Amino acid sequence: MDETRLSTAAGVPASAWVSDRPPFGAKDDIRRDRKAPDRNILDRDRIVDAFKQWGIVLVFLALIVIFTILRPATFPTLQNAINILNNSSTLVLFSVAATIALVVGEFDLSFPAVADLVAIVVGVFVTTFGWSPSASAAGALLVGLAIGTAIGAVNGLFVAKAFVPSFVATLAVGSIAAGLELAMQAWIGAGQKQISQIVLPQAVQDLGSTTAFGGPIKWTVIVSFALAGAVWFVLRRTTPGRQAYATGGNPMAAYLAGVPVAALRIAAFSAIGAIAALSGGIQLSERGYFNMASPPLLLQAYTAAFLGAAVLAKKKRFDAFGSVFSVFVLLVLSNGLSLMNQPRWIASVISGAVLLVAVLLNRPQGRKV
Repeated sequence: MDETRLSTAAGVPASAWVSDRPPFGAKDDIRRDRKAPDRNILDRDRIVDAFKQWGIVLVFLALIVIFTILRPATFPTLQNAINILNNSSTLVLFSVAATIALVVGEFDLSFPAVADLVAIVVGVFVTTFGWSPSASAAGALLVGLAIGTAIGAVNGLFVAKAFVPSFVATLAVGSIAAGLELAMQAWIGAGQKQISQIVLPQAVQDLGSTTAFGGPIKWTVIVSFALAGAVWFVLRRTTPGRQAYATGGNPMAAYLAGVPVAALRIAAFSAIGAIAALSGGIQLSERGYFNMASPPLLLQAYTAAFLGAAVLAKKKRFDAFGSVFSVFVLLVLSNGLSLMNQPRWIASVISGAVLLVAVLLNRPQGRKV
């Protein structure tokens, strides 16, 4: 049976069986006219893409050069670099917490308040209630860790089960945590509103001052870096991490593909609460408790998370490594401005501007409405 009869029997016109692709040897075969990919390193698009990806590294190097020129006696010193590193643990942990929230497509505005609440709870336990021996102080820190994890789980339940927008849920929970923090101040001995570091038990003071292996770097910095590395590994190299990215990218598609979206969200917010609690314990051990000390770091934490995603990740996805690197860009900027005796509001203005630029770089391309 010939081709025409086959097509007629199938109800398909005979012309549909004839390919419009020219023979391979034909002169007008477009496959012969394909050009080799452009390998010119000076190509404009390649330069723009490279700057978008590695521009933050260039900005970081430029900041170092500028402050070295402006403050050659104080900025480019080993001691100043150690000071920046030793004061980074809280912001590193906060940026990791913000990254986890953004990976699953949510926001968490409560973790600074949770950190302060845990700081005062642990401080009251080890001072007013006399949990001063090493074992008791460790128990107080574990209680604080449990409190932070529980608050994070509550956030996750509101978002994953009650379907409350994360912005609203965490703002409300953070407000409650801030109120409980104010209430806990009545438990501070001698009617004080703060807990000085010098009144803390020696075990807690050692937690914030002991250096690693006898060197100049504090153990708290090592712990924060180790935690950031663990979060990076889980997010980038494990199945739950890939599922978390899928949840943040398209939760409905992830759910239809069998991803436990609700469980992942609850786990993510619980992890954020635990990280906030750890940060609160570190803040207490390093500086003591001071009323509402952490909220200004919320902006910097999300600035670092968005900046790392916008310029260090090829696929514009949030990444713990990019967040940590961006933290040190912000810390170098703040340190340089401080050495130049500039007012603190300048650093805040610059942080806000950097956050806006990072969000613009990370926005969807080609969006019309």
